[in-house]
Amino acid sequence: MVQPVKAVVIVGGGTAGWLTAGIIAARHRARMQAGSFSVTLVESPNVKIIGVGEGTWPTMRASMERMGVSETALFRECDAAFKQGGKFAGWTTGALRRSYAA
Repeated sequence: MVQPVKAVVIVGGGTAGWLTAGIIAARHRARMQAGSFSVTLVESPNVKIIGVGEGTWPTMRASMERMGVSETALFRECDAAFKQGGKFAGWTTGALRRSYAA
């Protein structure tokens, strides 16, 4: 007999961890409210944010809405920004023709 999953633990925060936790929790919101499902995120208080300039995807607003995250609150509380892509000129040598695109 297959038993339903009752708990999910995500090890590692950062963008990927927090978004994964939020999306899983949103998908199972009713089960969580009933107390039959939980999502736990574990992250180290000692690991600093790298801040590598991660980009967002075109459906980020819809993902946030599905998770119940207010775009206004996110921007105010996290000093956040949406970024679809970026180009880092002079990334390795300082020469403008040497670049990295994300």
